[in-house]
Amino acid sequence: MKIVWDRKKIILAVVLFLSIITVFFVEWSFDKETLSRGLSLTDKGITSFRKGLDVSGGTRLTYKISYDKYESAYAENNQSAELNAVKNTVENIILKNIDNRISKLWVSDYKAYTQKRNEETQIVVEIGGITDLDQAKEIIGKTVELEFKLPNEKAQNQEERKGVATRLYDDIKKDPSKIQSFADNKSSENVFYQEYTQKSLLELPNLYTENQEMLNKLENGALSDIIEGTYGIQQYTDENGELAEESVNGYTFFRLVDKETQERKEKNLNDIVEVSKKLGLEINNELDVQNSNQGIESGDYKIADTTLKFNNGTIYDNQEAYKVKILAYQPKLDGLTWEELQAEQKKVEDKKKFVVEELENDIHAEFTDVTPVLESTISLLELKQIIPDFTTQEVGKAAAYEREGVVYFIVVLDKKGVNDQRYGFVVINDIDQATFEKELQSKTYYTIQEVFVQDSLSWIPAQSSNGKMLNGANFQYAAVGTSKLGQPVVNITFDSIGKEVFCDITEHNIGNQMAIFIGGKLVTAPRIQAKICDGTASIEGNYSKEEAKETADSLNDGALPAPLVLMQEEKINPTLGDRAFSGAVTALIFGIIAIFIYMVVLYGIKKGIVTLISLVAYTLVLLAIVKITDYALSLSGIAAIILSIGMAVDANVLIFERMREEQEGGKDIKSAIKIAYERSYTAIKDSQVSTGIIGFFLFCIGINIFKGFGLMLVVGVILTLCVNVPLIRECMKLILGGEDDKEEKRK
Repeated sequence: MKIVWDRKKIILAVVLFLSIITVFFVEWSFDKETLSRGLSLTDKGITSFRKGLDVSGGTRLTYKISYDKYESAYAENNQSAELNAVKNTVENIILKNIDNRISKLWVSDYKAYTQKRNEETQIVVEIGGITDLDQAKEIIGKTVELEFKLPNEKAQNQEERKGVATRLYDDIKKDPSKIQSFADNKSSENVFYQEYTQKSLLELPNLYTENQEMLNKLENGALSDIIEGTYGIQQYTDENGELAEESVNGYTFFRLVDKETQERKEKNLNDIVEVSKKLGLEINNELDVQNSNQGIESGDYKIADTTLKFNNGTIYDNQEAYKVKILAYQPKLDGLTWEELQAEQKKVEDKKKFVVEELENDIHAEFTDVTPVLESTISLLELKQIIPDFTTQEVGKAAAYEREGVVYFIVVLDKKGVNDQRYGFVVINDIDQATFEKELQSKTYYTIQEVFVQDSLSWIPAQSSNGKMLNGANFQYAAVGTSKLGQPVVNITFDSIGKEVFCDITEHNIGNQMAIFIGGKLVTAPRIQAKICDGTASIEGNYSKEEAKETADSLNDGALPAPLVLMQEEKINPTLGDRAFSGAVTALIFGIIAIFIYMVVLYGIKKGIVTLISLVAYTLVLLAIVKITDYALSLSGIAAIILSIGMAVDANVLIFERMREEQEGGKDIKSAIKIAYERSYTAIKDSQVSTGIIGFFLFCIGINIFKGFGLMLVVGVILTLCVNVPLIRECMKLILGGEDDKEEKRK
């Protein structure tokens, strides 16, 4: 009999064909560069199914919960009970979030629990069936911490800050390779992490030049000691709007990742300066202007006795230039009467005359109220940008100029004509030529991971008047919104506790700033204008629509009330092993064969073949779904697959028995197949749906070991109704002779 290829047969054939390709010739591969997984073709697809924790073992990830900010916030008021309650809440939230995250990995079984070790709270995750472990670690340990902080108005406690640095150092010292995990995204606590890749000593902060001995003694991968003192200089605008500087002090330590030495092929000024700094030599940064190149070519150097001169090349070609010393004097003329002003102006004129005469007699003369501003070689054009009224002066002469209420004194130390050829020299003294030349032959590049803990704290956690702390534990969800000016913002919604705490904080801090940190980075620090009691906060960070959505999604996916730090990663052995897995697969094969033999005995060879075809097709489609979804097979999941196959045979039995009754009642084969299928489907559907309901609740509210079992039951029910039962009908029509021919189909 010819096969009539109607739509149902075509769909079933396509599904079966794709399932065969997927099961035998498709596998999941992992790209380590992009940390992503994708499907690829292989000739070993039948062995590339992902296995669960109990079958093939897995990985144990141990995370430390960092309670530092809670302990410091609650310790001040001796709120130990409140601290313990917060810790319990934090642990429950983290375990719940980890459960949700692991569900995205399609892992059938895992364990997540807390443990105490050396007074440290840890989260342990045992997970199997993971081939892309880096992706799993990123998803499980992802922390996008949401923090609300107020300005720190308390006196700085240096010992406390030193304690923060020491504790962090001790944690990192256990495994220096995890320095980034411990120190990154902590700028809200004035803890800063920085990486330097392939940098020379000159490109590193001065701190490394000052501690070269420590740097050079370190082996690759080793951690330095804590360096206490000034890290660098920070510029800021003072109350008068003028640029000022202050030193940034604190505690620094670093990990030397790599040190590579290369030959210097060309020696330029930077190389000379770098070697000089390395040897602790003082560098005269002021150009030593000469009329002659002194026999040294531009870009080259010469060492005579213990002095090095580097010819930095010609300066100010085809320009008039001066070597000048500039000083400034600011008279106080505000708030004076007319008579007082006249008298003061006369004093200023006398002052001008006096200073000019003194400078011409001695260029190094010092004055109590006249401040040196600049001493350098500068072109006429550059000089006129500073003092527009400047006119040509002879060498050794001084003059006074007024600009914006300030009197500037300029004394000319040297003068270059337009056509004069001048050279600029950098001079370094006290050089040991042999040592210097040896150091100059090679150059060292450093790759460094650095941690700096500032000795002051800019922000402290926001707390209500009764000491309750606003944090990520009070976070519910984030959504993209729009500000009053039409700009995209991220709206944060708190739970009922957070709503009360936020209301209290805003009420008692009107006029103060509230800083909002996401992932340890300051996003915004608006000034509180009024109390906010609706349980929401808006984060305005000059976002685009895409950035606002990305921030909201990051908070919803990764917001945790405390950061997780990966402490340990280790392999764990399977509880049952591959022998148990092989045994389960063998049981599945023998079970299908036994069912085939049983159906042949009861209903004959043709119906036995129908049963065998339907079960094999059902199994192939089910395995294809398991592979496509990258589901990790545990023994509980395999047991559910075997059980669902056995339950799928119920459909064959119900249809065959009904068909036998119809044939005994005088129906022909075609009518018997049609009636048997239609009248059996309701009973098949009811039994399968009942099983599916049980599987659904096992998956939703059962413990971990039941989740895989429940999920496979639900999938099995769906496949029985959508694939197995329709396939039984089509196989019966084909094999038992119930197929309609083309003429009958047209009627």
